[in-house]
Amino acid sequence: MAGSFRHWQPSFADGALRLGPSFLSFHSAPLLRWQILASLPVIGLALGLIGPFGSYTGMTLAERLAHFTLCVSVIGAGSLGFSYAVARRWFQGYWPLWAALCVDVALAVPGAVVVYLSLAVFAPAVAGQIDPVSLVWQNLIMTLIFRAVSLVLSWERIRDGSQVEAPPVVDGTADFRAKLPRELRGQPVLALSSEDHYLRVHTPKGEALIHMTLAQAQALLLGGFQIHRSHWVSGEAIRKTSGDKVELVTGLALPLSRHRRKAFDQWLETVTPA
Repeated sequence: MAGSFRHWQPSFADGALRLGPSFLSFHSAPLLRWQILASLPVIGLALGLIGPFGSYTGMTLAERLAHFTLCVSVIGAGSLGFSYAVARRWFQGYWPLWAALCVDVALAVPGAVVVYLSLAVFAPAVAGQIDPVSLVWQNLIMTLIFRAVSLVLSWERIRDGSQVEAPPVVDGTADFRAKLPRELRGQPVLALSSEDHYLRVHTPKGEALIHMTLAQAQALLLGGFQIHRSHWVSGEAIRKTSGDKVELVTGLALPLSRHRRKAFDQWLETVTPA
């Protein structure tokens, strides 16, 4: 029973296309990457130096640096994590703009609470004068700015991933494609990841879980390499390798087994244009 629920992944994207303006149906693919998370404190420090929303008049430099670093780190990490979880759970990792905006609105109040608690610690005099409605509004504005930046980065990844040509296929691929959500069936397969008794199929426009083993799937998809006991990648989708990671054109990074590294490097030379 648990497996059946895991395989079921409803998508509301089609309804969104009918309910809202066309721009609300624009899709993006949020990712959780350590580089993005590590940049949040840096962004917070920069905001502390600038002193937005009039904070430069009521707070010292030290208070602003501590406050904005904490708030951007906590709120940013929460927004990224929640966005990634929602997009992956209900939209195969590729969600419409209306869903992203709903998440931003839903997180506005919790974010405002984080800001208020931070002010209460670092600048209690300011916290006592803050207007709750204004606090929620300011937090929403900052969230939407970060969302706009993330959308631009996401659309660039999707654009790069869409330029990948689908690898050659063999007999039986129709059955493999039929297991994918309809909107992903025509997309090139960038990578495969084994998860228990299921297989996660990565494409430029999202991902999906299907009931198939990694061995069965990679036998149907040529032009790739099994970089790990749980991961296969298409040669066309590889952007670079760094240490024990293989990064795809979409920004997805998958682990590379140490004992497969030599064979992978040799294979990569044969598929990389001179």
